[in-house]
Amino acid sequence: MQKKASKFSVYQVVLHGVLAVMLLLMLYPLVMSFWNAFKNELGFIYSRWYPTIPLRYRNFVVAFPKIWRYIYNTLTVAVFGIIGLLFVSSLGAYAFARMKFPGKEFIYMAVIALMMIPDILTLVPRFMLYKGFGALDTPLVLIIPMITGGSVFGTFLLRAFFGGVPEDIFEAARIDGANEFRVYYSICLPLCIPILGTLTIMQISNIWNDYLWPMITQQHHENLTISAGLIVEFVNEYTTNYPVQFAGYLLSSLPLILLFIFANKYYIEGLTSSAIKF
Repeated sequence: MQKKASKFSVYQVVLHGVLAVMLLLMLYPLVMSFWNAFKNELGFIYSRWYPTIPLRYRNFVVAFPKIWRYIYNTLTVAVFGIIGLLFVSSLGAYAFARMKFPGKEFIYMAVIALMMIPDILTLVPRFMLYKGFGALDTPLVLIIPMITGGSVFGTFLLRAFFGGVPEDIFEAARIDGANEFRVYYSICLPLCIPILGTLTIMQISNIWNDYLWPMITQQHHENLTISAGLIVEFVNEYTTNYPVQFAGYLLSSLPLILLFIFANKYYIEGLTSSAIKF
């Protein structure tokens, strides 16, 4: 018993040591970005691996006017895109989960098959399509693909959630005279707020991190979203001024951090509830 206990304790020590090293490797770059945002150029050159004082707050004053426009563009795209995505996804998911019509399973499988196609394969056709519509260099070329592309995963996720709601609730609403849209609006949507919050956070994160599509569809830099804007803004004047770049990165990440802090409850609740439904 003592040998087993000693082996078990050694195993636990090694396991926790490996986890601690992995955690350090993951968190250290984030912490390093934070303290480097408060350095000057010389301080960054001579002491980039550890924090120093005094703190230079002017980096944030310099960085904010450079990126606020890109944050505004990203929020605009996110608001309109997420509203459209949730509406289309929830309607499609309700139809596949609660309505009966010919070819339902075949159409659903065709929709789900779109998830297997990498986005990079449709990059050139999408560009040509929106160019033909004259939508390049406009917010529409950023909003519409998010609605059409994100709705595939949204429909897949919400269908499983809608399918787990007891049928008796819907039957009671129909007996009371509610039509299908009223059942969808009054029954389904209030019940699926957590999973809608989860889907919203996922899509906002995708919008915030996307830089390839905005870079190739927006000729004017003032129309770019935040990831592409950071690359364009800091590639020239502040190429060697890393503290200002780090300050810009922190400021651009702040909305996502605040979103996750205040919506963390709905995000976790949506994930756990959808996992149970699956």
